[in-house]
Amino acid sequence: MTSRAARSSLLTLVSALTLVTACASEQDPAPEGTAGRLGQGGSSIGAGSGGVSNGTGGSVTAGRAGSVSAGTGGSVSAGTGGSISAGASAGGSGAGGSGAGAGTAGSGKGGTDGGASGSGGVASGGLGGGFGGAGSGGTGGVAQGGAAGAGGTAGGGVAGAGGSPLDPVDDYAAPGPFRTTTQENTGPDGTYTIVRPQTLGEDGFLHAPITFGPGTGMQVSQLSGLLQRFASHGFVVIGRQLTGGPGDAVTRMRMTAGLDWIIEQNSTAGSVFEGKLDVTRAVAMGYSVGGTGAVEIGGHEAIATVVSIHGHGAEGDLHGPLLLVGGTEDVMGDGLSWLAPTYEDSQVQTFFGTVVGANHGYIQGTVDGVPGGVETPAIVAWLRYWIYNDQEAKKYFYGDDCVMCDAPWTNPQRKNWQ
Repeated sequence: MTSRAARSSLLTLVSALTLVTACASEQDPAPEGTAGRLGQGGSSIGAGSGGVSNGTGGSVTAGRAGSVSAGTGGSVSAGTGGSISAGASAGGSGAGGSGAGAGTAGSGKGGTDGGASGSGGVASGGLGGGFGGAGSGGTGGVAQGGAAGAGGTAGGGVAGAGGSPLDPVDDYAAPGPFRTTTQENTGPDGTYTIVRPQTLGEDGFLHAPITFGPGTGMQVSQLSGLLQRFASHGFVVIGRQLTGGPGDAVTRMRMTAGLDWIIEQNSTAGSVFEGKLDVTRAVAMGYSVGGTGAVEIGGHEAIATVVSIHGHGAEGDLHGPLLLVGGTEDVMGDGLSWLAPTYEDSQVQTFFGTVVGANHGYIQGTVDGVPGGVETPAIVAWLRYWIYNDQEAKKYFYGDDCVMCDAPWTNPQRKNWQ
């Protein structure tokens, strides 16, 4: 533990120095309509038409079975996390209906889910640089009849037994079956934003909450396209701006406060969330610094899984599966991923996926019409598998021929895999 603490302190110092550099380099706005190349066979990413979402003051409105981020121009200040120039239009709306697909809650004991996100560089014509935090995942419940084996099936049971099931979808990159809506200036102190399905609890469906942390200085609205995708698959996302660096205690406090508040709403008379949340299967998720915070709060009893998107090294007392998502260009000075220490320290079932050519700002851009590029469907599949028992989603990370085992993904790593 002494050597681990020393390394953690060193990482925190390096991360802080990197933040200063990253913030200085992230001030140039993304040019409109300029599509950068991912590099090494990746997809292009830019902030042109259909690019990075939200102009100044732009509001978020629901798309049909998906969502549309508003804002036809202007710029969105990312604070110390850089700035993003809005494209001519935001991501497109989904095409499905408005119904939720699940019946009553499944039986068995479920875990909890979690996740938080941090933010970093801007996709400035290509891929924005920057600074991120590491996240990690809590475990899903044990599958009834046996846990899913690597590359196998769930032994007659379901992933993370319990919770409301969702039917598989044909395209995990597309918006899900729920129309979405956004509430601002809410939460425990009126500073949080909630992105959620417009209609809650339809046919008894229970929605899992996600506590989400954006990157330092970043507004939640700057990742609205990404968060709306998660909400369109039945999740209730709550988050607020973070201002500290990796390991900051205030980050942990704010992410935990948001999670505790949304859980309390499930039993608050008159709340729109009353009786409509799966409070035993929360998710901690974050990007950059928020990803670091997600791992650190992953021991919360309600958190079933953790997702760290381009995060920093972090440790947490996790009790559920962990998904780490990074890029080959999002590395420390020694060439290792910022997430490498998190993977090394993880004691739970962990998948570490890396996108070729992606740097820290990748998740902020739009690739082929998908906010967050190829990382988004992978995260959606992870969430649907562990929280909503979508067995088709396991193809993304189970087996030697998994989706995240092939280009544009590279060097898939599994740990404590079951």
